Amino acid sequence: MCLHAITHGRRGEQVMVRWACAGTAVLGVALTAPAAMAASAGPVLHISSHLAQNAKVSVDGRQAVTAPGYGEVETPLSAGKHSLKVTAPGGVSYTGALTVAPGSLLHWHGRSFWCVNLLKDQLEPYTHDECEEEVTDAG
Repeated sequence: MCLHAITHGRRGEQVMVRWACAGTAVLGVALTAPAAMAASAGPVLHISSHLAQNAKVSVDGRQAVTAPGYGEVETPLSAGKHSLKVTAPGGVSYTGALTVAPGSLLHWHGRSFWCVNLLKDQLEPYTHDECEEEVTDAG
């Protein structure tokens, strides 16, 4: 459509049409890029902390993420068996095993989640329904 308009207009109109076509293309890319990135993002582990203070959580030895006291954080995760090392002030220090399966993924708003709860001395994996309630309540 843009090319057709360019070939049948005067010189000044051709320039304006070219700029309009270019602007439309740039705007289209800008608006679809975030949606495409969100849809292509891999699954995450939604970590909900029931600890009073910030906790450091390292998944499979990766750099730790901080779960705020009585808060939540997300980190990338793939299906399979994982080891989570949890440390927080007040004597919280443990390593918990977590196994997640593709069939238990929660899909919501173009994203995929597994959920786990941090307790003082252990992990508490959420069921699919509990994860849905946690994630949808959060946002």
